[in-house]
Amino acid sequence: MENHSSYLPFRRYQRFIAHKRALVFLPLDSQDLPYHIIDICEGGLSFRYLGKKMKSTKMPPINLYYEYDLIVEGLTVKEVSDYQLSDDVIPVRRKSLCFESLGIEQHHKLLSFIEQFSKPNLDKPIH
Repeated sequence: MENHSSYLPFRRYQRFIAHKRALVFLPLDSQDLPYHIIDICEGGLSFRYLGKKMKSTKMPPINLYYEYDLIVEGLTVKEVSDYQLSDDVIPVRRKSLCFESLGIEQHHKLLSFIEQFSKPNLDKPIH
């Protein structure tokens, strides 16, 4: 199992924990299932998925949903990382993506999505 616990990169944007029903749709395979967003910010997001590592040379545009409602569509992204979180019978993995060249309307919808469908920030120390 891969270990990234000691790696803490500098973050340009404040991260927020996504609500349980916040989903990302990433059309990479025949299943075409949405994935649960772990955290999100203006710069990108991470989500969890089950199984083997996703193989992709270029990431397709993604869509953000809350439950069944499409909130933001056609966001261009680039893969940042993909690593295993647990080593169970079916592995749980975490994939991180960064947003690329968003239009003004997409950026505003993304900010609205973050505001409406996330919890307090992960980066602030708890006292």
